[in-house]
Amino acid sequence: MNERRYVHYLRELFALVLLLFKLFIPASKSKILSIYFHNPSPKLFERIINYLIDNNYTIISLKQFNDIIDNKQLNEKIAVITIDDGWQNNLQLLEIVRKYKVFITIFVTTSAIEQGNFWWEYVGIGKNQNKASIKREIIRIKKLNAKAFYFEISNLKSDITIDRSVLTREELIKLSKNPFVTIGSHTVSHISLSNKSFEVKKNELLDSKNTLEMWTGQRIIYFSYPFGDYTEELNKLAKECGYKLCFTCETSNLYSNRIDRYSIPRRCVNDNAGFFEALSKIHGIWYKIKELPWVHTN
Repeated sequence: MNERRYVHYLRELFALVLLLFKLFIPASKSKILSIYFHNPSPKLFERIINYLIDNNYTIISLKQFNDIIDNKQLNEKIAVITIDDGWQNNLQLLEIVRKYKVFITIFVTTSAIEQGNFWWEYVGIGKNQNKASIKREIIRIKKLNAKAFYFEISNLKSDITIDRSVLTREELIKLSKNPFVTIGSHTVSHISLSNKSFEVKKNELLDSKNTLEMWTGQRIIYFSYPFGDYTEELNKLAKECGYKLCFTCETSNLYSNRIDRYSIPRRCVNDNAGFFEALSKIHGIWYKIKELPWVHTN
């Protein structure tokens, strides 16, 4: 058994224990699940959809979610599903979405649509680096000021060609016409915004919104903070730019009568998660356990 498979089984066993433990503790009174993916396999995505439906969750659009926030009342269990970045493999989920008649929102990074890839895909290419060193390099680049960030990304991409991993503009436009899909903004360059200047923040939020509106012919009023980084200043700016709902990577419970529409929590199902790990994250149990040496709670 290789190391990756061994770790996968350990995480699944750990998650199963957490789920069993949940049977003996009081259930959350929250009727709202806010879940997000990045680039999931159709198999994992469909299993999660089936689980939600079997457990009497109605999977709603962000427009319906906005109405619930306005009314501050909820009489049924609901789930909101969002997908970050705009990976080309997300197209494989459309048949599942149509089959079960459920709604998803895809938050798109516009420069990646134009260029074909995300900046972190270039990190480590052509260098003898392991997974840990690549992760450290990505974290270092994220923390750079805007000028240094854009310069370093430009250098990373010079003289390197990799296969497209991101939706094309034509695919995005077609997606935007799907009645079960909503398109939202994920900035221009997927830059960490919290430590950037006001002007950079405004450009990233507003330029991506304007570009997506030009491409799709639709109003873009939903936003996801890259890396989940947000501040009160960003919340206020997002409102000024015309966004109605903004999503973070916070993992707290949601209650219909007290949702801050500019810092909405979500729970991540990572791409390589097993089913039990995904369920433990959806219900927030995974995040209540401190990180163990062999368990990464991302």
